[in-house]
Amino acid sequence: MQKDTQHQLIRPNDAMRRRPKQGRSIKVVNAIVDAAYRILVEHGRDALSTTSIEVVSGVPKSSIYQYFPNLDAIVFEVYRLVIRKQHLKGYSEFPSDKDLTVMSFIYWLLDWSIEIHREVLEIDKTLLLEHKGFWDAWQELDANIAPDSSTESFIYDKLKSCSDFKPSNNDMLRVHALGRAVQLLVYSLISDNIDFIDDPEFRSTLAKMCYAIFSE
Repeated sequence: MQKDTQHQLIRPNDAMRRRPKQGRSIKVVNAIVDAAYRILVEHGRDALSTTSIEVVSGVPKSSIYQYFPNLDAIVFEVYRLVIRKQHLKGYSEFPSDKDLTVMSFIYWLLDWSIEIHREVLEIDKTLLLEHKGFWDAWQELDANIAPDSSTESFIYDKLKSCSDFKPSNNDMLRVHALGRAVQLLVYSLISDNIDFIDDPEFRSTLAKMCYAIFSE
């Protein structure tokens, strides 16, 4: 049976030919990704090519192909850039001065994840949805934003500050379940029907499902 390569799962960690380690090569890859981001945001995927990237970035095609096997691999790195920006925004804008309940924190976590997916979809909707490649946003956060901590500890700390949070012997299981539920539910539902992301009941439905993790 012939393998269906068109919708084969692409794992973002394997997308690049090689990861830059030296200062100069890091600058080259950043220039490529930044140029691709600008092209995608301003003109869409149809305008993205090695020629347009070369013009905007000043990096020759030969150097682009040293790091990226194809345009999809470049878009995956743009996804990482967008996710990183949304993580920073989420961390900086977290309402630490407000009294939280478990449900209000779940809503905040869902809104954070929904906004990440919304931003990524605006970059290249087709690539994300057709390949059905689940993107581990929390793993990206750990790698880029919280090297001395973790998303797990971030979620747990915020949950413990909620006025109605009741500790249990399985707190870490619930923390893992909440983190995974948020990102998997958001991604799975918009993969099935992208219009769900704009449905007024989308976040409230997911919030009820996530809140069940903490039900006695």
